[in-house]
Amino acid sequence: MANKIPRRLLELYGKFDKCEKCKKENNPLRHILGGGKFMRPRFLFLFINPTHLNVSSHKSYRGKRRYPFVGVRHFYRLLSRADFVSEELMRNIYQNGWQLDDENRIEKSLTDNGVYITNLVKCTQSHPQSPQMKIIKENFPLLKKEINIVSPRYIIAFGRLPLKILTGKNLYLKDSLERVRDGNYLPLKSVNIFRREYDVLPCYFPVGRGNPGKALEILKHIKRKYTD
Repeated sequence: MANKIPRRLLELYGKFDKCEKCKKENNPLRHILGGGKFMRPRFLFLFINPTHLNVSSHKSYRGKRRYPFVGVRHFYRLLSRADFVSEELMRNIYQNGWQLDDENRIEKSLTDNGVYITNLVKCTQSHPQSPQMKIIKENFPLLKKEINIVSPRYIIAFGRLPLKILTGKNLYLKDSLERVRDGNYLPLKSVNIFRREYDVLPCYFPVGRGNPGKALEILKHIKRKYTD
C-alpha cells in the first residue's frame, strides 16, 4: 500500500501553517510538519520543536518540511545505530554529504520501520531554547488531533518536556534508564486523547542538550522489545 498522507492530516498541516504567532512575528522560518509512516505506525517519535539548524525550515530549501534535524547527520546516524534507519543510507550520507533526495530515502527507512516523526510545536525557532509552556499548551490541541489521525501503537517521548505534556507527570529519565537495565521498562499511559490513552515510552533527548548515549541504549531496548 502506498504511503499516502491522509486527507485529514493534510488539512491539519494546513492549520499548522496558518499559525498566527509566526505571521505576527514575521518569522522567516517555515514550519516542520511531520512524516514517516502516516497511518497506524508502530512508533510515533515526539520531539519538542524545530530550530534554524533544520535546513528544511529555510525558504530556499526545495524539499519536504516533514522531518526534524534535516541536515543533522549525527541524529540520523544514532537512529541507524538503533536500527530505525538504514545503515547503508547513513554511509552514503557521510560519504557524499546531505543530498536533497536523502529526505525521501529517510522517509522510506522510517516507513519500513513503522515510524512517524513529529514535534510538540511545529514553529521553527531561531534559537535552541524550548518554546514557552504557553505556546506548547496552545499547540497541544492540534498535536492531539495529529496523534488521533496517525494512531500510533506507541509514542516515544524524547526528553522530559514531551513526556510531561503527554503523561501530565514530572518524571525523571534516569528512572526509565534504570528500568531498562533492570528489565522493568514498561509504557506509561498518556493523558486522554480523543477517548484513548496511548502507551508512552520515555527516552532521553538524542542530540544537543540531551544524552545521545543513554538515548541510544533506550532506543535499542525499545526496538528489541516493542517490535513484532
